Amino acid sequence: MAYTSIAMPALRVILAILILFPLAIGPWYLGSYYNEYRWPLIYATWIAVAASLFLSPRGHTPHRRITKWLPLLLVTLIVTQGLWMLNNTWGEFIENEVIGTRHYFWEIISLDNQPYPTLPGTVDKKEAADRLSYIIPALLYFTVLHLKLASRSIKLSTLCATIFWIGVSIAFLGLAQRFTDAPGFYWNEELYDRHRPLFFATFRSPGIAACYLNLCLTMGLSYLLATSHRLRRKKHAKPTLPICISIGVVILTTAAMSAGSKAGTIFTVITILLWLLTNLRSIWKLLHQSTALLPSGSPHERNIIISSVLATMIFAVVSFGGVFHERWNRALDSDFGSLTHRHIANHCMLTMLEENHPKFSNWGALGYGPGSFMPMFPFFTHDKAGALNSKWIYAHNDPLQTLIEWGWLGTSFWILLIAGSAFLLLYEQLAKRKKQSRTHLFYFNGATIGMFIFLLHSTVDFPFQIESIAISFAAVLSIGWAAPSLRRHSRQ
Repeated sequence: MAYTSIAMPALRVILAILILFPLAIGPWYLGSYYNEYRWPLIYATWIAVAASLFLSPRGHTPHRRITKWLPLLLVTLIVTQGLWMLNNTWGEFIENEVIGTRHYFWEIISLDNQPYPTLPGTVDKKEAADRLSYIIPALLYFTVLHLKLASRSIKLSTLCATIFWIGVSIAFLGLAQRFTDAPGFYWNEELYDRHRPLFFATFRSPGIAACYLNLCLTMGLSYLLATSHRLRRKKHAKPTLPICISIGVVILTTAAMSAGSKAGTIFTVITILLWLLTNLRSIWKLLHQSTALLPSGSPHERNIIISSVLATMIFAVVSFGGVFHERWNRALDSDFGSLTHRHIANHCMLTMLEENHPKFSNWGALGYGPGSFMPMFPFFTHDKAGALNSKWIYAHNDPLQTLIEWGWLGTSFWILLIAGSAFLLLYEQLAKRKKQSRTHLFYFNGATIGMFIFLLHSTVDFPFQIESIAISFAAVLSIGWAAPSLRRHSRQ
């Protein structure tokens, strides 16, 4: 009995570390790289899923069955569709390769051994497998984390704090590299890509970096409110943790606004404004009561600390804003050429949905298959010579790319999975707020804003296509589906 009482807490800690570890290794280990750099994250995610299945101690049972089984059903349907399209691959994508006497510059060759020629399948097995290799683990990770939060085996505060502090470490790394004019990731010249010189921290694109940092920022702002609210109700509480979180928020805000992304900076401002507007009453109340956390209890000391934090943030943003200023001037000089290219790309993707190319099967319920955008894209840009580079790995518009690759049926599953989480977050904040603790409501608010900004950013960039960010979004997504089970009077 004594051994069991000691082993159970240790097992919970080990399990929590294994489950939360993918949130760290993804961003830290070259977060937006691919090929060999992506596999540690994928392996860690599979280990987390396996550990939750075989090492889980018994916890509380979620009281809402529909929030337990509906997301599991949607995940099953998405995975099933993806595996079906992979199995029924009809072509092979060949890029700049000599086979026999023929040089294939960019070609998709039809396979003779397609299992079901009359049924839909994906364009290329390698590209489909590459895409599913992180989509399936991310979906399973979402399922595991959702159940662990609902059963209270992992605390909501622990999850949000993990996302925040990892984001702070990535932001600090990026600012340090920017300050020292780093020649490559982790100051390694061998990891420098001359075609993508505007990297930030471990992300090849400043826009993608800003999207990730904004997601971490929303969780950090809510973490700050929740921690301060919890501490002010304790006697002899110290302000150490709220001050540390405030410093982390300053670092994240500075990094997100000065990474160099025009869209990222705009979304950072929107993130902060939404957080202020939705928490205005709580912030005002907390400012008046925060003196209880200070040694002197003086409002002057509180004002000095707040003014110092704000001044530091403004000074840091201005100091590190050179890259953003340069990119903004370059955009003005080119009459916002990047937006023009993305508009043309969106038009090409709409053409994929409206006009069937003779080389490809009809688009419909199941789409062209996961991973089909990149090999198909040049075939729909033939009349845009010179306007677009023929090779676009990512569409810079995740919603349209999802619709192309997954069809109207698969996209519906994705929408239900994401919209269901958002609906539950709003429902708990508006209709069931009296049954939720105040700290939970802060976290729900942060998750709602984070998801909204993330989805908005995905219309001009490709965060869903980046493995480390997809895993982080899956973690935030799990909060919504677990929210009803976190009420005060949940049956156990």
